[in-house]
Amino acid sequence: MVQLIVFDLAGTTVFDADAVNHTLKQALAAAGVRASRDQINALMGQPTATAIADLLAAFRGQAAASADAVDAVLTDFVQRMVWHYESHPHVAECDGASDLFAWCHRHGILTALGSGLPRTVANAAIARMGWREQGLIDATITSDEVPRGRPHPDMVERLMTLTGVTDPMLVAKVGDTPMDIREGQAAGCRFVIGVTSGTHPAEALRAHAPTHLIAELLEIPDLLAEAEAGAA
Repeated sequence: MVQLIVFDLAGTTVFDADAVNHTLKQALAAAGVRASRDQINALMGQPTATAIADLLAAFRGQAAASADAVDAVLTDFVQRMVWHYESHPHVAECDGASDLFAWCHRHGILTALGSGLPRTVANAAIARMGWREQGLIDATITSDEVPRGRPHPDMVERLMTLTGVTDPMLVAKVGDTPMDIREGQAAGCRFVIGVTSGTHPAEALRAHAPTHLIAELLEIPDLLAEAEAGAA
């Protein structure tokens, strides 16, 4: 029923104690923009540069933020996040991530990571987890490597190309933000699974009509088994 599962990174498979939100808040504050956690969280999941541009424009009363202003905040954010993923003692995989990836491979399911974070930041997180070295991940993509980030389907479609999966009805998308859900829906994925242990509570994810909501990653094997049994 499923040949590929596309997982989000921060908050879904990598626990970083909400560092993306906190670090972006710091980088914006250094540029004179005092954004709240909720204001940043509302944009979570989309490309980081896009979120920065939207926040700068809104707080400065501009139609659009300048490219230089966005680049300055983005550079600051990237430096802070790379340090965090490389060095912070609280960074860890979300409960069950490695076990789930291994289960997928035992059952002939490919695993991929897609992230709204820039590639440099995503690489730091993935390296800290050691998933590549363990052979647990088949492909990765970041929003700065495709024409459009979330909520558009470009990252999922690129990962399908990289893994040789041609039918989105054989793909599951898993993430912890409304943007993840919208991305999976835009790509036509058979399963669009919201994880409630990340940045957004169940109510916020349910409002975007995912096919399923789970509290932890290791619910996915049973979810897929039940779906397969129901389709038999």
